[in-house]
Amino acid sequence: MERLYRSSIIVGGMRAVIFDLGHTLIDYHSDWKGPEDRAVSRIYRLLVSRVGRLPAEKDFSADLHRLLEIARQKKQREMIEVPLRTVLTECFRRLGYENDEGTVEAGLEVFYGTLLEDRRLIDGAREMLASLKGRCSLGLISDVAWGLPSEYPLRDMHDYAIDGFFDDMVFSTDVGLRKPHPRIFKISLDNLSVSNEEAVYVGNSLQADIKGALNVGIRSILKRSSYYFPDDSIVPDAIIDDWSELEGALSDLG
Repeated sequence: MERLYRSSIIVGGMRAVIFDLGHTLIDYHSDWKGPEDRAVSRIYRLLVSRVGRLPAEKDFSADLHRLLEIARQKKQREMIEVPLRTVLTECFRRLGYENDEGTVEAGLEVFYGTLLEDRRLIDGAREMLASLKGRCSLGLISDVAWGLPSEYPLRDMHDYAIDGFFDDMVFSTDVGLRKPHPRIFKISLDNLSVSNEEAVYVGNSLQADIKGALNVGIRSILKRSSYYFPDDSIVPDAIIDDWSELEGALSDLG
């Protein structure tokens, strides 16, 4: 996206409001084990239909789950993104099934399909974004589920007609980083042409969103959701339960 010129428009003392996506604007599964199990099983059936004979499903599933867990731990430990395309390519390589980009792309669609089974726009999100649009810069920083390409969350945003509200969007699979890595927040600030003191970040995760924002000096607002892990050591600047409360929280921070 084009670099923005710093605006003199302020909402609650902020020149930019930056949002998380999953469980903040769009709700997905609260329990990710079931969806991942279904995706892995569907990947096996996809390969059987294209390749034919494969190892037993339980052995294939154990191997792919192991690769996904290794990637997950690397993401958490190093705050980097491990693309799902890389994981699937390695899984297929172990089976002696290589250099078939079409099957990898079909595998990405399988994982994305599980997200569609339980997905909804959070009540009031579109109206809230519309009320802020034009009054300040709007940004987005999103860790993409399983390391899917950013085209998939962009599809979701387009489906719910919220993509047009944002001046800048930063996705983990585009920059190779995941929250709370400080660099991903600094990329967003730079793209929006605002300082950390001129922005506020809104997200549902204490560990990724709030900690990440606070570590680079961005004020933070916790938007409560069903997908939540408590941590008393991480204290947001404000907490809201409903989007109707955001304007007041911004004013209080200003």
